[in-house]
Amino acid sequence: MKNENDQLKTVSMVSAMFTLMTENNADLKKQNEQRKRFYLTINGISFPNDWNELSEETKKERLDALDKIGLKKEGDR
Repeated sequence: MKNENDQLKTVSMVSAMFTLMTENNADLKKQNEQRKRFYLTINGISFPNDWNELSEETKKERLDALDKIGLKKEGDR
């Protein structure tokens, strides 16, 4: 379980940094697609069947939530 948490934390950090680095020079759709690919490297992570039907803003909100979960410190609620 610890190894999975470490991988989630690492991917969340990469995703969050990618978001900051591409905020002003990448379109939201491309940014969301790349961030999704980061998370798909983790065993057990899947996205809903209707993912492609969601707005890009909703996808970003959900990916941001994943980043937040992965970067949460131990002991935080």
